[in-house]
This record gives sequence, structure tokens and C-alpha cells, in this order.
Amino acid sequence: MPLYMRRTAAPEPLNVLIKLFGLYVAVGEEEARTAFAPMTLDEAVALGVLEREGGVVRASVGLVTTGSLVLARDRFDEATGTLRADHVLGLNAPALNLARLTVRRPVRTALDVGCGGGVQALLAARHAARVVAADISPRALAFTRFNAALNGVANVDCREGSFFAPVRGERFDLIVCNPPFTISPDSRYVFRDAGREGDAVCEEVVRGAAAHLEEEGFATVLCNWVLREGEEPSAPPRRWTTGSGCDAWVLVSDVQDPLTYAAGWNRGARDYESALDRWVAYDRQHGIARIGMGAIILRRRAGSNWVRADELADGPTDACDAQIRRVFEGQDRLRDLESDEALFAEAFRVVEDHEVHEVRVPRDGGYAVASREVRLTGGLGFRGAADAHTLELLRRCDGRRSLAHIVEEMAARSDVAPDVLAAGVKGAVRRLVAMGFMVPVADREEGRKADGGSLEVA
Repeated sequence: MPLYMRRTAAPEPLNVLIKLFGLYVAVGEEEARTAFAPMTLDEAVALGVLEREGGVVRASVGLVTTGSLVLARDRFDEATGTLRADHVLGLNAPALNLARLTVRRPVRTALDVGCGGGVQALLAARHAARVVAADISPRALAFTRFNAALNGVANVDCREGSFFAPVRGERFDLIVCNPPFTISPDSRYVFRDAGREGDAVCEEVVRGAAAHLEEEGFATVLCNWVLREGEEPSAPPRRWTTGSGCDAWVLVSDVQDPLTYAAGWNRGARDYESALDRWVAYDRQHGIARIGMGAIILRRRAGSNWVRADELADGPTDACDAQIRRVFEGQDRLRDLESDEALFAEAFRVVEDHEVHEVRVPRDGGYAVASREVRLTGGLGFRGAADAHTLELLRRCDGRRSLAHIVEEMAARSDVAPDVLAAGVKGAVRRLVAMGFMVPVADREEGRKADGGSLEVA
């Protein structure tokens, strides 16, 4: 704080606003009056963003920015060291992850379930003609309306109610949800604790999202889920999505034991020790061996649907829209190329947003390759080990030749038997397409005209 106070020492309007809404420092009325002009202090107090007493002005809300958006949020009450039960969060790590894992194509309708302060709704409003923001908390909806007005967004419809109750009978092209997914014995905070047993809330939201999607619509839901002893990390989300009428991609970001999970959610709490005991006892009572964490991406599609799961240990680092659509379309195309004959007749292109990392170690007076890894840059950031044959395959897949032709070229330069090489290439291509490193080129003529630019799927 001493550093920040020195940075904002000059009596300029922006510095005063940073002190008020970013650092939560009280300022004199005259300073505030200058910073708010032409709005008067009486107007700012009436709006609910300022409190004034004895010649001193304090902010009653906080402000945070993300991109061009400015978002109001509830302040942390330093006097009591607690949050109000209906506290409205601003921008946090889960909210950023959800925003990055959302498909950003132009759509007619979008739904933000459990909208909180409205960040997901406002982001969706940029590419949706109409957005519904739903929340059980009147205070959350008040913040969403305020933030929409603050940012000049006019196409967000706020509705009060629990989860999908406010949109009964409606369908949407896009659904996003950052629910109160914490698995705990508490019902302390609306944004965190849903007061339901185990992961019932997440299951309800995932099933509800699937039911409210339009054909070809996408949904992204952040989730925590209960894992019983010996259960696979993605087993519960697989159960929730099987038979849902949607293709489902489960991204597992972490798996924690009950004590680690309890410690993370209660860090800084005044009743920290008793909370640890209470949460661990709750897990033991309900047979919870571990807690899985991650996201579920759904796409409603008629016909036979697929469900897959992958680890996302590092979390998304950037917008993942292009990669998500690339993976879904690649998964569809792989099903069309189920036979070896169809697969080898196809042409493939390697996406540009990837890197190859090589580790060399000292050996015999020089350096020998110890390992190679191919990584997607930004977004989902998937990575995988790659041998010399895989790198050669990646180099040759330019969308201009069939996979069969490429295997012939590689076999001519390799001492590996052609049938063995073909089997390895088949497995590698399917995995590379499934993870978004490579895309099929259905139109061979289009592939020949490729200029090496972005390979993001529109």
C-alpha cells in the first residue's frame, strides 16, 4: 500500500478514482468532487457507489477492468473481515477460465446462468443478439444491470430465479455457467455454496444446459465433482452427459484430496481450523475420496453423440474459441474417417499455433536429443511427446497431399517397415486431430490453395 499511495500521490482525477475503487482508500470531499465532475457527489451517493461522512468519501463498491469492460463488484468489509452472504464477486480466476473456454461465434441467443456481477453476460453480449442473465440473488442482478449500463450494453435481459427456472421452455445458442460448485457442508455464501449435497448442483446445471441448448448450440460449465474410492477422474461428468443429446468434452484441471480442497476454500477464514475438520468430516460421512475439478463443454447435435475427457493441468492461458471449435469439428471428421482407407485418402494440415521443444543432453563429447515435445501455443496449451517420425509427419502434412502419399514418402526415407510406419502414423494422426494440432482438409483444392496463414476453424 505505501508503494501504491506514492504512485497515486498526484492530485489527478484518475489517481483519486484508483484510490477509491481500486485501493479502497478514503479521500477528501473536494478531491472526490473534482474527480467525479460533472457528476455531483450527491448523485454518486444516490447511485450507490459512494458513502460520505464528515468531509470524507469512501467507495461502497470496487471496480475492476478486463479488456474494455469496467465491472463493479462488492467490497470486502475490512472492518468485520467477512463477506456478506449475497456478496457479488468481480473478476476471479474461475470467471477468467470460463470466459476463455466459451465459444465466441455470432449467435442469436445466449444465457448466463448464475450471472453474479454479469461479466459472462457482458462478454456474450458482444456476439449475441440477445442475452439472458439469470441469478437467484437480487443483489447480483442489480450489479449486472449496473455493469451493463456502465458499459453501454443494452441487449442483456436480467431475470431472477434459480438456475434454469427463469427460462423454462426456452432454448439458447450459447449457455455459460459458473455455478456455486463448491462441495462443502456450508451454506455461507450464495456465490460459493448451493446448500446441496455433494455435486448435485453441478449435475443439475450440466443436465439443464444440455436440455436448453438449440441444435448446434454450445455450453460451457465450470464444475467440481465427487469421486468415490477408485473412481476415474472424469467418471461423474461422463455419467451426466451420456445420453444428453450433446457431444461432451470433459476437461479435468485437477483432482484433490479432501484436506487440500478444504484448505484452499477456507484459506484466510477466521474459523480455519474448525472449517478444515468440518469439511473433512463431511467428505468422510458422504464417502468422498477425492474432488475433481474442471469444465464441461457441450454441443447439442442430433444423431450419435460422443463423450471424451482430457487433462487440462495448466488451465487455459488465452481465448480458446478457435481451438475448441477445431477439436469438435476434428472429432466429427474422425468419425467420418473411421476406416483406414478413408483416413489415408484424406489430406491434413498442421495448425500454425504450435511449437516444438527439444531437450539435448551432453553425450560423447556432443549433445544428444533426450526428448522432444510438441505444444500448442496459447489457449488450451496441450502438449505431447514427439519422436523423429512424428516431427517428420508434422512437417509433411501441409494439406496438399493425401496421408497415404505422405506415408509412402516417409517409408522411402526410413528403415521402418511400411506397414509398421502406417500403423504408427494412423494412431498419431488421430491423436493430433483430436487434440487440435492438425485439421483434415476435406476440400483438396482448398488445401492446395492454402497460403500458410491461420488455420483457425471459422
